[in-house]
Amino acid sequence: MNLVGKIFTVLILITSVLFMSFAMAVYATHRNWRTEVLNDQPSPDKPLGLARQLKNEQEKNKELTDQAEKLKVQMDAEKKAKEQAVASLESTLVAAKAELDSLQKAHNDLEKSQREAVAAMNATQANATGYRKEVEQQRTKVAEAQQDRDAHFKEVVKKTDELNQAFNDKELLRKRTEELGKDLAKALQLLRKYGLDPNRDYSDVPPKVDGLITATPGGGLVEISIGSDDGLLKGHRLEVYRSSGGQSTYVGRIEVVKTAPEKSVCRIDPKFQNSNMLKGDRVASKID
Repeated sequence: MNLVGKIFTVLILITSVLFMSFAMAVYATHRNWRTEVLNDQPSPDKPLGLARQLKNEQEKNKELTDQAEKLKVQMDAEKKAKEQAVASLESTLVAAKAELDSLQKAHNDLEKSQREAVAAMNATQANATGYRKEVEQQRTKVAEAQQDRDAHFKEVVKKTDELNQAFNDKELLRKRTEELGKDLAKALQLLRKYGLDPNRDYSDVPPKVDGLITATPGGGLVEISIGSDDGLLKGHRLEVYRSSGGQSTYVGRIEVVKTAPEKSVCRIDPKFQNSNMLKGDRVASKID
């Protein structure tokens, strides 16, 4: 309940108490003259009627007349008192009406202020809604920017790792290049020491090996006990000799035609063959 309602409730309560008081006063002083004059059935609270008493007791006429005059005077006094009370109530009513008008005006002013406040609140709420939407959009943009930043950060970390790895690989390659350069210098020095040309391809020169003929299947082919694990390649030429009695006899030359890890198949070169090649003959890349 607002202030205006409370004020009206108090006014109604005061007015009700006043009217109840007036009603009780009127009821307390009111008398039914018809009953008093014409009552034919007396009771403890309703005496016998005046007309009946007048007929029954003529001797009391003067006394009753005086009493009636007194009652009339009393009634006039009560009437005046009631008129005064009514006038007072009317003045109170006018004052209450004026106060009511003032309260109504205040109520109207309050309603106007309330409407203006509601309009301002609605406008503020609309602005707040717009600001809220803008904030949500900014939050979305910030989240997207953060995700993009995180992605870029991960990419930067990845590129940094790759760069560090590249630097490490570069350093390893540099060290390996230095080692290879040193090895190359040593190899060139060794080649020059033995009179070898560094620019020549020596892939057709077999490595230093020493093996045995393990089989002579015929058809100008022999099988030897050394293979690709020993560095032999197809096309390498090897010398065959036979040791007997502490002496070595040159047998001939063979050419590798097929290699395996631990053995090879070679073709006999008839131009250098001095005798038949036998199982157990020695095979070497060079005879000292």
